[in-house]
Amino acid sequence: MGFGKRKGDEMSRLSVKKPDELDENQREQYERIRRFRPAGPDGAIGGPFDPWIRSPELARRNVGMGNFLWERTTLQPRIVELAICVTARFWQSNVEWVSHSRKALSNGVSRETLDAVMDEASPISAPKDEQLCYDVCVSLHTEHRLSTALYERAIEGFGERGLAELIAVIGYYTMVSMTLNAFEIQAKGVDAPPFDRPIE
Repeated sequence: MGFGKRKGDEMSRLSVKKPDELDENQREQYERIRRFRPAGPDGAIGGPFDPWIRSPELARRNVGMGNFLWERTTLQPRIVELAICVTARFWQSNVEWVSHSRKALSNGVSRETLDAVMDEASPISAPKDEQLCYDVCVSLHTEHRLSTALYERAIEGFGERGLAELIAVIGYYTMVSMTLNAFEIQAKGVDAPPFDRPIE
């Protein structure tokens, strides 16, 4: 299924900059992010963070938004991680899938459910709230809307606040996926990435 093993180095189209080559504002965000995500031997932090640091205010705001979505929504972490995985699958984002499929498993999403997501199939054996999360994510990604029936199910299942937060998760990780794909950031330590995205 492509959960991958931890080894190897991350590659990217992004121009290589050592920490001492960053300007003052970039370096401030670099040090801030490094407090919760250690840098590699080359100074790179990985994920979408190195591109974001090029725009310090973007990095500051995006990290703050990410922290909110990971820690302080009304949604269970299991639902947040499943939504991220559905988004990673839609965008074929290797870094996002490898990282968050592991987190989804550790938060209680079954491997069977993740296999269904990878196969772009409804996880019919998953709990009802996970099926609802999947349906909302897929509808917004592919249809760009929620039908009245699906909207009403989502309100019943997550409430207005929860639905707003779920949409924020989907939107945030769409931006993350776009960043990772545009800069061709490769999944670290994966012998066979789940999605074939060779650097041209």
